[in-house]
Amino acid sequence: IQVLWQLYSTDTCLIEWGADTSYSIGSTQTFEYGGDHQHSYTITNLMPSSKYFYRVTINQEVHTGTFYSAPSTNAAATNFFAYGDTRSYPGIHDQVAAGMVATYSANADFQSFIISVGDLVNHGDNESDWDNQFFDPSYENIQEILANLPYQACMGNHEESGVLFKKYFPYPYVDRRYWSFDYGPAHFVVVDQYTSYGPGSAQLNWIENDLATTTKLWKFIYLHEPGWSAGGGHSNNTSVQNYIQPLCEQYDVSILFAGHNHYYARAVVNDIQHVTTGGGGAPLHTPNAGYPYVVSTAKEHHFCTIEIDSEILTFNAVTPTGEVIDSFNIEKQPVDTKPEPVRIASREYILYNAYPNPFNPVTKIKYQVPDQISNDNVLVTLVIYDVLGNEITELVHEEKSAGVYEIDFDVNDLPSGVYFYRFKAGDFIQTKKMVLLR
Repeated sequence: IQVLWQLYSTDTCLIEWGADTSYSIGSTQTFEYGGDHQHSYTITNLMPSSKYFYRVTINQEVHTGTFYSAPSTNAAATNFFAYGDTRSYPGIHDQVAAGMVATYSANADFQSFIISVGDLVNHGDNESDWDNQFFDPSYENIQEILANLPYQACMGNHEESGVLFKKYFPYPYVDRRYWSFDYGPAHFVVVDQYTSYGPGSAQLNWIENDLATTTKLWKFIYLHEPGWSAGGGHSNNTSVQNYIQPLCEQYDVSILFAGHNHYYARAVVNDIQHVTTGGGGAPLHTPNAGYPYVVSTAKEHHFCTIEIDSEILTFNAVTPTGEVIDSFNIEKQPVDTKPEPVRIASREYILYNAYPNPFNPVTKIKYQVPDQISNDNVLVTLVIYDVLGNEITELVHEEKSAGVYEIDFDVNDLPSGVYFYRFKAGDFIQTKKMVLLR
């Protein structure tokens, strides 16, 4: 675990850590780095899921904290917090932080880590905003969570250029401000919406590869601007809809966390949970529950708790006083026990998901024709359409016997965008979506 702190002037420090307040496991002297009196030390060789105590001494001044080390890589359970948009009103943020402190004080399983969906301060390029809104020692609960919970944030628009954000949060970025990490049974993808993630971009290519290669059962994405939310401040982000959502569907992402709108909202799009958790301290907006796919809204300051126990996830959105304003469960099958789709033995037509999706320039479309009551072949058509409903090409138009078939769709000179493929066989018709990224 990496511990970071900042002084007002050049000095050396002593950091000590241990399994209790004797701090007997290790100690070292630290020296500042950079040009702003910052210190950092990474404590290693920790036992999984164990509580540790640490203290930092500067001359006669002592600061202390605790943390739980991450679970083992094969752990089946973990808990964490999610919230965001803490800017502008640190007094309210402090109340929200107090709710999290009360939660992990009552249940040590929640002393794990926090994900923040951005907009930590109002003007991210101003040091005074960081001093007054985020690191002010008079807001004791904010400092309590920072000292006792690893803080994993993505960048919001109010972080502005991101220079100070990266100074205070030097995560192991892949590039710019995007990266990913594992924690027990879960994988987290942190998106930088202020670096290109459109078709053909390095970030979008990286996101897809990252999701494709993780072996974790539970996958989460967090970013700042939501694809589906409840208005009342900012409109839905179409780039998330067009580029991130297809990856969520293809790689079985459980929840996409966002903020930007200052309230709680939840939308469900093709079984993907889109949570807007923008109630960390910023002035509240009024959500519109009538927005597309929205199933829950609350004009409340809040935080979220997520509990994973093997194949079951329990989610709660909670006010600082402990009132639950929304909850849901997700159940999954373990990756290695998911059954393959039933083929030929059933009397079902099946249109499979195109793979890869998004794609460039070729994707494979697979479909199944089942055993027929009669011995007659069935006429099958597979047609590609654009978003306006214009027919692009007919890939298949012929009679087929029972079997599983696969065909390549090579796009040639088509532009980037969303396309649909419609499978028709007898009375069975099904349409699915795919995304071309140049």
